[in-house]
Amino acid sequence: MVATVAEVIGWIAFGGSLGCLLLALLIRLADGRWLPTDAVVVDQEHGSTVRWFAEGAFHQRRLSDDERAHVVDADEERAYYREREPDRLRLHEPPAGRRAIRVVGLVLLAIAGTAGVVSLAIMLAG
Repeated sequence: MVATVAEVIGWIAFGGSLGCLLLALLIRLADGRWLPTDAVVVDQEHGSTVRWFAEGAFHQRRLSDDERAHVVDADEERAYYREREPDRLRLHEPPAGRRAIRVVGLVLLAIAGTAGVVSLAIMLAG
């Protein structure tokens, strides 16, 4: 009886882990990988500009008023650029949702593996 319950739990957890890990992979493919860098905010007459160094070159872009309002008063700001497109920059950390989905998928995969080992051990012992 315990082996059957462990096997059912294992299959359910395995299916859930595959779903979570596939979703995390799709989000990663769509959004790409964002790497940290240090950015410098330069205030000018016509607005603010942010400059950063990535992939062996300097990049810059104008900041919107909303982005400038969220930048700390310091000249140097922690930022994130897209690995495949270093011209794209975020002034905030990428959302943690993808990381949370990946962790849930890995936990479910560990539960499935543990349930499979328990089920197999009980079947071999019995």
